Amino acid sequence: MNTIAHSQPDDDFDSLRGISLELDRFFDEEKRRERILQMQDRIRPGRTKPIAIRLDQFTVKRLKTLAALHNVGYQTLLKEFVVERLYEEERREGIIREPAPPKRSTG
Repeated sequence: MNTIAHSQPDDDFDSLRGISLELDRFFDEEKRRERILQMQDRIRPGRTKPIAIRLDQFTVKRLKTLAALHNVGYQTLLKEFVVERLYEEERREGIIREPAPPKRSTG
């Protein structure tokens, strides 16, 4: 059985607490961690990517006004608009399917 050597640090904090030091098990657990993080990023991306977009002043003013009425930031509102429109276009193109209607209970 291959194991990783582990030396205890001087303080009370052990960063490897609960981590298997048996190599095969360690790498199996690491693969699961990576799969979970990938799934999380697909379901609910935790990070956003800053981009530059050029809009005319009137469009920005309209966006800021509407955002103020909804009590959100204008960039947040713009992001919501983009996500909503992407959903509509992806449905139209058949990339994603309509959600199935809820089943009626017969009872």
